Amino acid sequence: MISTETVTVDRVEARALYRKYREHQHYSTPIDHEIQRTYQLIAQGRVVIKALASIAAAGLGADGLPKLAIIRADATHCFVWLHRDGSARFSMSQRSCDRHTRTFVETPAGSFTLEPPSRWGGNAHRAQVPLVPVHLRPKRGLANYHILFEAEWSPVPPKDPLLLRRIGQADLWIVLAAWDLTEIERAVLAGRITA
Repeated sequence: MISTETVTVDRVEARALYRKYREHQHYSTPIDHEIQRTYQLIAQGRVVIKALASIAAAGLGADGLPKLAIIRADATHCFVWLHRDGSARFSMSQRSCDRHTRTFVETPAGSFTLEPPSRWGGNAHRAQVPLVPVHLRPKRGLANYHILFEAEWSPVPPKDPLLLRRIGQADLWIVLAAWDLTEIERAVLAGRITA
């Protein structure tokens, strides 16, 4: 199971804070709504994590690439670029200049300490994205969800994914499902890996 940065607030306290935000919703801004929604989800017993902080906390592997990756749930591959400022871009596209914000997720500057400099910029590294099993898959709108997973930046099927949905613009994500890929799912994915 992936180690994540979980938002921990007592459910009773979260419910009380949610109610306070509801009482004053006439004066609320989009940021207030985002906070209110997060308290509501925690009060309901939902798990909320900081996905980008989890990626940064996991750090880089022996290959100098992030141990965890995040990408839209409808992607088949995830490409990563590391930047000089310590940020990383996880994209559905192999082009680093892709400006469509719905196709990539970026970690903040300073997320990673990058050495050697040869890893900065340059070519993208590719990982296969785990599939969401049919019984866990949202009925529609898979593009509205993301998968956080242990990235294998080589032609190997991934493992240990989480299905997430972002709450607003902050680094707050609802965990909708967690699963281990079965041996059969990994074998089918392995058959679709292209070098």
